[in-house]
Amino acid sequence: MAGLLIEENFQHLDGVEVEELIEAFEDLGLSAEPTGPRGTQPRHGWVLQLHLLREDATLLTQEFLSGPLADAVRGVLLRQHAVGVGGTSVRERTLPLRVEIRGRDGRALATVPLGGGR
Repeated sequence: MAGLLIEENFQHLDGVEVEELIEAFEDLGLSAEPTGPRGTQPRHGWVLQLHLLREDATLLTQEFLSGPLADAVRGVLLRQHAVGVGGTSVRERTLPLRVEIRGRDGRALATVPLGGGR
């Protein structure tokens, strides 16, 4: 069972990025899987929503969130990759305003500002 769910957001993430986020989180010791949208996005900007399935939230230290976790998200979402038929174009992504981590009950456990937008 996954310890973390990555909420899909087809306006801001594609399948390649979700897979790369899964791999990046696994490198941090977090097993992750994608999940469908569960909430609403803010009217301006976007927020990467993660859902922690573990009861133990001790990994959510400010040091871990603002360091390795934020670096993993930036590393994936700032990397350009080929898209389209034959990979003929390159997609350039923006960072989310923040990463929100929610518990099993949907309440916010932590927020990591990333300073992105759009």
